[in-house]
Amino acid sequence: MDYTATYEYVISAKKKPAFRIARALLLAGYVLYVAVLFVIGFATSILAPMLAIVPLTTWILVWFTWRYVTVEYEYSLTGGVMTVSKIFGGRTRKRIADIAVKDASLIAPFEGNHIAQAERYAPERTVDITADLQRPNVYFVLYETAEKRRGILYFEATEKALRILNYCNRATVVKRLEE
Repeated sequence: MDYTATYEYVISAKKKPAFRIARALLLAGYVLYVAVLFVIGFATSILAPMLAIVPLTTWILVWFTWRYVTVEYEYSLTGGVMTVSKIFGGRTRKRIADIAVKDASLIAPFEGNHIAQAERYAPERTVDITADLQRPNVYFVLYETAEKRRGILYFEATEKALRILNYCNRATVVKRLEE
């Protein structure tokens, strides 16, 4: 396997409760915004101009705010580095973490006695890029940040990702018993 090969995997965060609540609040905010503008239009007798302004300003408001509740997570493996990013609305990318796979303490499935190992590690930084921690393919990486703080990353592992991780750091990758 080529050590410089690139692999990317994207996870949608739509099912997380925080994003569901944020979406509902944002929708309520849009409705409230339109209602307030119409009330102002009625009260000041400028309803006709408001009918032209409301759709335009609402569209601008939605354009700039909706992407923050339409989030996807991506991890990519390139040259032995696992890069984790947050993608807002398919347009804006924010890098969350860069993890050198060779420096990882443990890469294991989030199940059984491995959960206790993760808790004993006592991470100061937690990054969860899973749709749900209860899924069967959730793995975690114990690592140290650039600031020498302990961190844990929960991610949805695919077979190819596990092969690349195993290639980069065979000593720390624990595979499932059925594999």
